[in-house]
Amino acid sequence: MFMRNKSRISALIVVITIGLVLSMTGCSGGNTPSSEKVLTIGVVGPESGGSAQLGQGQHNAIQLAVDEINEQKLAGEWKLVAVFEDDEGNPTKSSSATNKLIQESKANIIIAAINSSATLADMVVTERAGIPQITPGSTGASITEQGNEWIFRTAANDSFQADALVKHAKEELGITKIATFTSADDYGQSGANLLKAAAEKYGLELVANPTYNNGDKDFKPQLMSIKDGGAEGVFLWGLYTEAALISNQVQQLGLDVQLFGASGMAAQKLIELGGDAAQGLILTQTFLPDADIPEVQEFVQKYTEKYDMDPIPHGAQAYDTVYIIANAVKNTDSSNPEELRDALRNTEGLNLVTGSPKFDEKGNDIGKRLLITEIRGDKFELIKAIEAK
Repeated sequence: MFMRNKSRISALIVVITIGLVLSMTGCSGGNTPSSEKVLTIGVVGPESGGSAQLGQGQHNAIQLAVDEINEQKLAGEWKLVAVFEDDEGNPTKSSSATNKLIQESKANIIIAAINSSATLADMVVTERAGIPQITPGSTGASITEQGNEWIFRTAANDSFQADALVKHAKEELGITKIATFTSADDYGQSGANLLKAAAEKYGLELVANPTYNNGDKDFKPQLMSIKDGGAEGVFLWGLYTEAALISNQVQQLGLDVQLFGASGMAAQKLIELGGDAAQGLILTQTFLPDADIPEVQEFVQKYTEKYDMDPIPHGAQAYDTVYIIANAVKNTDSSNPEELRDALRNTEGLNLVTGSPKFDEKGNDIGKRLLITEIRGDKFELIKAIEAK
């Protein structure tokens, strides 16, 4: 009887001791994992597939920014954690990846996506969940025209780019007849409509407007219709793989036209795949690695040291996006979605790689500078810098 009571007393002492330890652990200071302030950033982008270079550039830049911010405590007491999902540029996979990040990884904010069609799909998920979403790569005009209060964009929107390109074609190159040749997805068709509107605004004749599907290899039938129309300039709106193939087939057919493009194709792969045929192509983007801007040079140095390659525009915009998020969580000191959203909307006073971010009521970054560039040799060379409207 005595031994049985002794065993019960010993067991009771063990239980009490464990309870005290757990209680002390839960109430201890901020250095313990249970009390650490963590902001989880879910990231969706094409890390494989036809636009993989864009997604990989985004991934690298985001991780670089997260590491710097945590090391220097630039988010105050908050630690940033990035969780990545590959959507292959596919809208269905993108929305599933976004939902997974919210439901399983408990993401407080989403950076997504690059392909505009994927971002449009993701927006349905984040709006329903009440989670802020920032796209550093999608430029489709319709993204910020739907009254969605949870979406923000740190890329230069397509309307800004289309207007700048068409104006440059007329005023600087004297072009009077143009054709659009755009992908058949949301991104391409948004661009086609904006280019048509810009052509009407500046008095240029639109002589042809064919489309193509992503993954197509033969563009000669559409190019022949463009040739028959007498176009002097052809405005491409899609990604770099198809743009490079189109450039080569323009050369093969002997078309005497000036090619233009938007930031969706602004990757080194365009130059590599396009070769001689891509020389002279004029396109818009928000970042050049050799720009004589202190913030740009510092970013390029850190990026090349870590990854042994130059960053791409999508990477620079993604890098800035993380700093915008860090600033928001530091200012609001909360991971509450509504408070984060409002802090993002009030962003100001940051001098970042691609400009001084400031969001309008629709979520567009109106502090973005736009660069008109031309492919010369193995580089994009600056023609003109335009301040955001």
